[in-house]
Amino acid sequence: MKISDKELLNALLENIPDSIYFKDLESRFIRVSKQLVNRFNVKSEEDIIGKTDFDFFSSEHASQAFQDEQEIIRTGKPIINKEEKETFEGREDRWVLTTKVPFYNSEGKIVGTFGISKDITDKKKIEFQLLEEKNKAEELAKKAMQADLLKSEFLANMSHEIRTPMNAILGFAEILKDQLKEPQYQKYIDIILSSGKTLLDLINDILDISKIEAGKLTLQYRPVNPQELFLDISRIFSEKINSKGLKLLTEIDEKLPKAILIDEVRLRQILFNLVGNAIKFTSKGYIELKVKGIYYPDRSKIDLIFSVKDTGIGISEEDKSEIFNYFQQSKNLDVKKYGGTGLGLAITKKLVNLMNGEIEVESTVGKGSTFNVILRNVSVASIDMAPLKEETKELVIKFKGQKVLVTDDIESNRLLLNKILTVYNLRVFEASNGLEALNIAKRNKPDVILMDLRMPIMDGYEAIKKIKDDPDIKNIPVIVLTASAMKSDESEIKKINCDGYIRKPVRRFELIKELKKHLDYEEEQENIDFEADKKEKVEGEILGSKKVAKKTEKEKRKEKLGIESKKAALKSEHKVISKELIKEITESILPLIDKVKKELIINDIEDFAKRVKALGINYNDEKMVNLSEAILKYCMEFDINNVLHSIEQLANYIVNLKSNLKSNL
Repeated sequence: MKISDKELLNALLENIPDSIYFKDLESRFIRVSKQLVNRFNVKSEEDIIGKTDFDFFSSEHASQAFQDEQEIIRTGKPIINKEEKETFEGREDRWVLTTKVPFYNSEGKIVGTFGISKDITDKKKIEFQLLEEKNKAEELAKKAMQADLLKSEFLANMSHEIRTPMNAILGFAEILKDQLKEPQYQKYIDIILSSGKTLLDLINDILDISKIEAGKLTLQYRPVNPQELFLDISRIFSEKINSKGLKLLTEIDEKLPKAILIDEVRLRQILFNLVGNAIKFTSKGYIELKVKGIYYPDRSKIDLIFSVKDTGIGISEEDKSEIFNYFQQSKNLDVKKYGGTGLGLAITKKLVNLMNGEIEVESTVGKGSTFNVILRNVSVASIDMAPLKEETKELVIKFKGQKVLVTDDIESNRLLLNKILTVYNLRVFEASNGLEALNIAKRNKPDVILMDLRMPIMDGYEAIKKIKDDPDIKNIPVIVLTASAMKSDESEIKKINCDGYIRKPVRRFELIKELKKHLDYEEEQENIDFEADKKEKVEGEILGSKKVAKKTEKEKRKEKLGIESKKAALKSEHKVISKELIKEITESILPLIDKVKKELIINDIEDFAKRVKALGINYNDEKMVNLSEAILKYCMEFDINNVLHSIEQLANYIVNLKSNLKSNL
């Protein structure tokens, strides 16, 4: 039995649970489904035919529906799955998912539209409810975060306020200990010092937590020799380890780079916590410190991996997940025996995470623990800031204000190179990739380009090729700075059309030596003294001994003018360096001296000493370096008396140095 198209359409319109409707060119209904009759709350289809949406919906919804249908008639483009809010006069709003298409007659001409609307009101109510719950949760989370930040800021402020008088208490207790010799008073002072140091450790831990949680702890990346740092840690703890009858084992990778960019203070803090814990919880056996570095393919970065192993009391399986939480300690730990607050490992984990790293522990109760740390993506420093060798100190080089373009994607490397080059009277431009370097080279025509090879956007290989292919800039010398130490890579570098290359980390004397090949400069002995009582000695060294054959008066005058010219040039060079050093001392160092002496905050004193040490290294001032290192040593030992004494020595030296530099200008 054949079923007609009309019967099929009627069956569809009578039974489908969605609203179906056909409309003419004026958007009047010409046929609708039973479901739409129910939705419009009328008796039959006849109550709808010939009417429009304006007869059933609010004007707002009806107007939008009319515009959509007229656009379909005009363009022939359908509307697919549009979410619509249907609003009625005096009835609850509904949500529908609507599809409308053009209605064609047998001749292919658009004679109206037809559509289907699926009721999704219940679904939308659930969505709105979920969104409301989400907004409430976000608001609660925001308030909790604000409360946490306020708590952290409060703890930070309180910790600072408490720590300042605590430093004074401990400092004066140290002084009294030297002055009061009676055994009873000595015992009282020892109790004050012991209790004070315990309290100060707790305050410092809380301050670190507060800074981390408040997002105020920023990392200070500087060039650090990793081998020296880890060896220094082992030296610091060796006496304490020996005093407990333990063995200290170290295994430090000799292939570690000479310098990496890292926050030395925070790395030391991590190691102090791990090694200190290992010693605290180990009564027999050994402590082992292992360090290695895994180079990335371009050797510009490494993963720094180190571990601290002990043969101590160990950690149970259930405690492993808890020990990195604040104020959590192993449950089988005798707190009275071992002490501690449960903050050290929590801070360590936070610092490791902040330094783009991970920390994990392997342990067996009664057999010991191993804490493994991996710091990822650590940059190899372009500059090795180690003090210059003696032979390189003998010469002072002064270039003639030439322009040098420094190209490196790591900002710290650019800043270091900039600092070094400006000391030698060079003007520095910076680029963070090869494309920038190419544009700056075209615009500013530098006298030399220092080029890293591995960079984003455009690497050094492509940049050098484009520079050497450009007739306007092809003659600019390009010196490659490479982190590679492989012979095969060296061969590849030699194939580049560059004018020289230096391996990272670059030593200052190597850099200056390479630049001397391409730039004009003046060179004099650094230790020439221009005071009147030294004049004869200087002239004697330059003119030669009395055994030299007699010269004519004209020759003598000419030679004397040459000497004076050289002396004037060298004196001018000293003036440039002296002015820079005076500026550093005046603006950066002297204002801090009174502050650290007055507040006696150990962390601030350490930061100050490191700043002065860096200045001493940069200007080859050995005494400045030595005095700074003494302050750092006494800070580590919390020897307040000697800290104050060393600061006073450093202050006197810097004031005298500034005075002498000014008098020689």
